[in-house]
Amino acid sequence: MKYSDAGMGTVTGASGGGNMRAKVHWSIYLPAGLVAALWGALALWAAQAGAETILTLALLVEAGAVPLLLVMAWLRARGRVLEIGSQGLFLQTGMLRPVKLGAALSMVEAVEAHRSLLQRLLGAGTVEIRLKGGASWRLDDMADPEALVAGFKQHK
Repeated sequence: MKYSDAGMGTVTGASGGGNMRAKVHWSIYLPAGLVAALWGALALWAAQAGAETILTLALLVEAGAVPLLLVMAWLRARGRVLEIGSQGLFLQTGMLRPVKLGAALSMVEAVEAHRSLLQRLLGAGTVEIRLKGGASWRLDDMADPEALVAGFKQHK
């Protein structure tokens, strides 16, 4: 598989071997769950209070916005692949129109993990990859970002 990198030519990536593949954390689905819970609670209140207009609005949100948020999160999760191997870092984002990027390990300046308090509690985090020359990749909602940093150090 070929990956074009940020102005540094083309890097060919091979699957298998000692390569490490990163996954998106399940917390990417939390916004859809929160919207469903809040509008569901509003729908229950509206049904008991006899507020038909609010009930209709809440049911429309539940029927339209929640599935849309779930599909968007699923596409985002399935469309992101980060692979760290002996040949380099390979990143693919997007499912409908995928963008593939790659960089040799020698071109990677730093790989860092960042976590907010909530991300620490949930086990998620952000991975920032800085390349020589100033380019950087930022990957939000990644599962176990410290393992990605350790995998990079192991391959470098």
